[in-house]
Amino acid sequence: MASTKIILYESKTLKNNEHPIVLRIIKDRKTKYISLGFSTIPAFWNGNELIKGYVNFKKTNHLIQKKKHQLDDMILDLQNENKDFSLEEIERKFLGSVKKITVFNYCEQFIERLIETQKIGNATVYRDLLRTLKKFRSSKDLFFSDIDYNLLVSYEEYFLKNGVSENSISLYMRTLRSLMNKAIKEGYCKEEDYPFKKYKVSKLDTKTQKRAISKEEMLKIINYPAQQGTSVWHSKNYFLFSFYNIGMNFKDMAQLKWSTLLNNRIMYIRAKTGKHYDIKIQPRTQELLNFYSKGNEYTDDYVFPILNPQIHQTPQSIKDRINKVNKRVNKDLKKIALAVGIKATHSITHYVARHSWASIQKQNGTGTSVISESMGHDSEKTTQIYLQSFVHEVLDEANANLI
Repeated sequence: MASTKIILYESKTLKNNEHPIVLRIIKDRKTKYISLGFSTIPAFWNGNELIKGYVNFKKTNHLIQKKKHQLDDMILDLQNENKDFSLEEIERKFLGSVKKITVFNYCEQFIERLIETQKIGNATVYRDLLRTLKKFRSSKDLFFSDIDYNLLVSYEEYFLKNGVSENSISLYMRTLRSLMNKAIKEGYCKEEDYPFKKYKVSKLDTKTQKRAISKEEMLKIINYPAQQGTSVWHSKNYFLFSFYNIGMNFKDMAQLKWSTLLNNRIMYIRAKTGKHYDIKIQPRTQELLNFYSKGNEYTDDYVFPILNPQIHQTPQSIKDRINKVNKRVNKDLKKIALAVGIKATHSITHYVARHSWASIQKQNGTGTSVISESMGHDSEKTTQIYLQSFVHEVLDEANANLI
C-alpha cells in the first residue's frame, strides 16, 4: 500500500527563503517527494493547506488538492492491477514525461546530496566526473538525451588524447553510467536513451597491475631498522599492521579506536563495503599495539596518531587528513623499499599490504575460498585478481622445472 500527503517541505529552502509544497508518497517504508510548483513560508501554512495571507490561497489550494486526487487515483489503479510498482514508477507516471534537468545541474545536485549524507568519498568521484565533463564539453551543458554512443566514444578519445590511463577512463565511464542509472530511476532520463547497452565499459583494459610483494620482500620490510618515533617508523608500523590483519584499508585503520579491540580481537566495519571484521590479535599485531598504547586501551581514542578528534571533526576534514597522511606513508614506504632492495619501488604503497597478504596466504597453502571470505570479496573471481601475479610466478617456476 502507498500513502500520500501534501506537506510543506521545510528541509529544503529555496532562494526566496520559501519552502516547496510537495506531495509525499510513502511505500514499503520508502519516501518520495514530488514538487507541485508552489512554495511558501511556514506562516502561511497550517499543516494541511495554505491560509489567508498567501495570494490566491483558495485557488492554489484547489489546484493542489486536484493534483493529490490525480495521484491517489493513479495509485489506486496500479493497486487494482495487482502490479508491484516502485516510487520512481509512480513519479514518472504521475508527471507524464521526463523531468527536464541538465546533466551538469543534476550532477551538482547529486553531489550536494552525497555531501549532506556525509558520503564525502563518493562526492569526490562525482565531482571529478563533472570537472572532466565540463572540460570535454567546453562548459557547454547538455541533457541526458544528448549522451549517446557517439558522444561516449568522443569522451573516451578526449581522455586518450590527454594521456589518461584506461583504468581512469573506465572509472569515469562507470561513474557516468551510474549517474544515468540514477537519473532514469528519478525520472530525468528515458530508458530508451540509455547508451551503455551499446557502449561497453568492459572493453577498457582495467587489469590490476602487480601490487603484491613476495614473502622474502615482506621480511625485508619487517626487519628494516627504522628509527623509533620517525615518520618512516610510523609508516612501517601502519603497513605491517595492515598486512598482519588481512590487509586492513588505511582509512579503516586511521579511524580504528581502542574501544573496538575487545577480548583480544579487532572488531570493525570496513567503510568501503560495510563488511564486519572480527580478527584475532596475533603476537606481531600486539607488539605494534604496545607502541601506541598509553593506558587508553579501553577508551574511545584512536589507536594510531593519524586523526586528532579535537581538530578532525567533520567528514571532509577527516577525509583530507587521512589522504594527506596516506600520501606521506606511501612516500616513506618507497624509501624503505629502495633501502632494502625491493624492485619496482615506484609501485609500493600501503595498499600493497592487502595484495601481499592474499598472495602470501596462497603461497602458504591457504585455499582461495578462505582468502576470498577473509577479504570480504563477493566472489573468488575478485580474489583471483589479487592472486594473478602469484599464479604467474608459480606457473613460471613449474615450467622451468618441467624436466
